[in-house]
Amino acid sequence: MKKLLFLPILLMFLACGSKESKQDNQGLTETPSQEKELSIETDSIFGNEFSSAEVKSNSEMLAFYQDLKPGDTLSVQFQSQVEGVCAKKGCWMKLNLAEGRFAHVTFKDYGFFVPKDSQGHQMLVNGIAFIEQTDVKTLRHYAKDAGQSEADIAKITEPELNYRFIAEGVRAVR
Repeated sequence: MKKLLFLPILLMFLACGSKESKQDNQGLTETPSQEKELSIETDSIFGNEFSSAEVKSNSEMLAFYQDLKPGDTLSVQFQSQVEGVCAKKGCWMKLNLAEGRFAHVTFKDYGFFVPKDSQGHQMLVNGIAFIEQTDVKTLRHYAKDAGQSEADIAKITEPELNYRFIAEGVRAVR
């Protein structure tokens, strides 16, 4: 069970890694740390605006994820509670699915963030759902990097499937 929790946490930290600065048309450099600090109390739309259509619940999304195979994608909207968010930038969030499962949500082309105070709030996401399979070698590498014991690393014997979502737009639900 620890192995199942470790990988999504590690992936979240890796997703928050440094990103090259973007240059605007005037040649000035703007980095994400210089952008306006978002708050769930004052901001409600992130990324591209979208119309709500056939919004799935978290339990419906879990059923969709369970039917996907690596390489499959599904364009969908779903609403769920934020269980975790990148505390550094808001560059990812973890949405609750049913049965103790979660979807790791990142944002298209690293083009926007969500408020770091989003945890516990409902969000509606619009984008692409898919699963990723992480092989044993990579899982063991992550475990070694995290300082796990050789005995724990040796217990990693099977690949893991992770529920992923790339959002083009996100809306806080009030």
